[in-house]
Amino acid sequence: MNVKKYSALGFLLVGVLAAQTPPAPAPALDKVTYFDSETVGTGPRPDGAVYTFIDSADPAVAEIAQFGYKTIDRVGGQLVSEVTRELATKEPRLAVSVMHLKRLELPKPVAGQPSVTAIRRTSLLIRNPANTPDGADQAALNKIHKQLMADQSVDKMLVQKIEQPGKPVEWRVYRPIASSQSCLACHGDPKTFQPGVKEALDQQYPEDKALDYAAQEWRGVIRVSIAPAVPVAKK
Repeated sequence: MNVKKYSALGFLLVGVLAAQTPPAPAPALDKVTYFDSETVGTGPRPDGAVYTFIDSADPAVAEIAQFGYKTIDRVGGQLVSEVTRELATKEPRLAVSVMHLKRLELPKPVAGQPSVTAIRRTSLLIRNPANTPDGADQAALNKIHKQLMADQSVDKMLVQKIEQPGKPVEWRVYRPIASSQSCLACHGDPKTFQPGVKEALDQQYPEDKALDYAAQEWRGVIRVSIAPAVPVAKK
């Protein structure tokens, strides 16, 4: 698969976090601007679900969009700190099994605010099978990949509405991530790895495809699933 380098400006680059604006109050999620949609009939979730991308600038989804953006910023910061700490205190071959926030806990819900129901990283080039994209993730990854291949500006954030028969509506926010130089210790050219790294990867991830990256190449996305805020009952 072809990948392209791009400027990290506005994207989440491991080691460089984009600036954010404070959240603004938003109306109820009843009127939104749809600009693209896909009905998925094949893939990991052949359930007839409709995955609709919604303009992140639409005031109707401002609360969801900004909450997701800020949550991913925090997760990105944790990822940066973990990689820096583990590579500074362990040999890379020993850090392979603990990095990438494998024990990440979801933020605790706060009354009157949206809540995070899932956080994950996924990509078109998977290392850990547990991170394999589902149908909705695949639609987001395909959208970003098409933009890169067409030399278009890549969306800094995607807001997605997922509708499935008989299930509540799910909201997701995605941000593209790119690899930094430190990522290449385990995701770069295996010929440059320190002793034991490739062997550790082969043992833990025998079908690893997340190799041969260069710095500032698109790595995939961080995604958060969000439940809208429930109004606090007045006493």
